[in-house]
This record gives sequence, C-alpha cells and structure tokens, in this order.
Amino acid sequence: MRRFVIVLALLTGVGCAASPTSTLTPKDKELSRTGSLARAAFEEGATAKALDLYGKALNRAYAMDDATEIGNAAYNLALCHIILGRLDHASALLAEAKAAFKRSGGNPADVLLLEATVAQRQGRLEQALSLADQVVSASPDESHRFQVALLKGMIACGQDDPALARIALAEADKHLIANAPLLAARERLAGNIFLLERNPAEAGAAFDRAAALFREAKHYRDMAITLRRAGEAYKDAGDTQRAADRLSRAKSSLAAQGEKAE
Repeated sequence: MRRFVIVLALLTGVGCAASPTSTLTPKDKELSRTGSLARAAFEEGATAKALDLYGKALNRAYAMDDATEIGNAAYNLALCHIILGRLDHASALLAEAKAAFKRSGGNPADVLLLEATVAQRQGRLEQALSLADQVVSASPDESHRFQVALLKGMIACGQDDPALARIALAEADKHLIANAPLLAARERLAGNIFLLERNPAEAGAAFDRAAALFREAKHYRDMAITLRRAGEAYKDAGDTQRAADRLSRAKSSLAAQGEKAE
C-alpha cells in the first residue's frame, strides 16, 4: 500500500491535500486491491469513500500482523479524518501508526508532521512546534522542511505576529517545491499574513491563487473554503463584486459536496 505524504493545506487550518510516496507493494492481494481503490478515491477528492476503504485496509493489515502496512493504513486513515475535521479520531490513529512504524523501523517524519498539524489546529502551539522540530530532525526531505516552515508561519499567524510569519514564509521559499497543493498552502499562508498586515485586497488575491491550485489538484473542499476566505477578504477591502462572486462560488461548491456554507 502507498502512504500519502501530507501537504500543507492541512497546516493552514482547514482541509488537506496529499501526494503519494511509494512503499513496497503489499504481497496480500486483498490489501493491495483495497489500498489501490482507497488511493484512487482519495485522489479524486472522495474522502468519505477513501476513509471507508482505508478502514478496511487497516483491518486487513492487523489480520496480517504486518507492522508496515498497519502504519501506512493508520496514517492514511488519520489523514482522511483530518480532512473531515475529526481531529480526535485522527490523533488515536496517529498513535497506532507511530507504534507500528516504531515496530517496523520506519521513518516517523510523516506521522510527526500530521501530529504537529493536529496540535496546531487544536491550539496546542508549543507541542506543535516541538513536533515540527522533531520532523526536521527525522527527515532532510525538502517537502518536509517546506511544510514545517509553513506550519511555523501558521503558528505565528495564530499569535498575531505577521513579522515572524513572514520569516517562516521566506524560509519555506528556500525550498524548491512543484507540488500544486503545497504551493496552494504557501499562497494561503501568504493570504493570512496579508490579513494580519491589514491588506485585505492582497489577501484576497493570494487566496484566489491558492483556490486555483487546489482546483488543479482536485481538492475541492480546500478550494471552496479558500474561495470563501477570498470572498471575505475582498469584502473587507470594499471590493463587493469580487466578494459576491467568490462567496457565491464557495457556497455552491460546498453545497454540491454535501456541506453547509458557514
């Protein structure tokens, strides 16, 4: 089964997106088939369907007593729960994943990053920073370092410190990233910084760029929520035409996805 590498849509506080990282193909045909179906559903944005399938994959992995596959399935299942806003469920699954990877000798960086994300979203900022530092220690990967920088930027935004957030954004920009959802997360952080700097017009433009990147990646919930942020920013800027357009599109998209617009 493939495990997904988290990307920083999660770290901006709503939703997430992911891209796959290869692991060994499972020797078990049932697990391989279920994992492939789950991955396809996830990549198409059908998170609820992916969650159900990854749950079945996790049960199969436990039946096999395969620590690597338990860790992968628990991680992927946690990722789905985070997308759906079920942070407590995600935390329990991440504990399972961490224990499984410890048993198999796997690298914990992905799990640590998800744990840091959950901590940040729950307001446990010191713990989030501690976990972020552990990610950097566990992995020299450009993607991980980019995401840690964005996480620190979001924490700074949560502390109303745009100057520190800009330092984190500059750190993120040192890493060469081509992944669309990661770039979307970068733009969304920029939008949050512009809001703190009382520049809502630039914030709206940044959120527009983020929404376009999420659309490209087929992460439609993130797209819709970010469109809503753009609309709110344009409203603050006095741009009523753009505000109405973005808010209407966000409402329609969320309704089509079975969610109520706030």
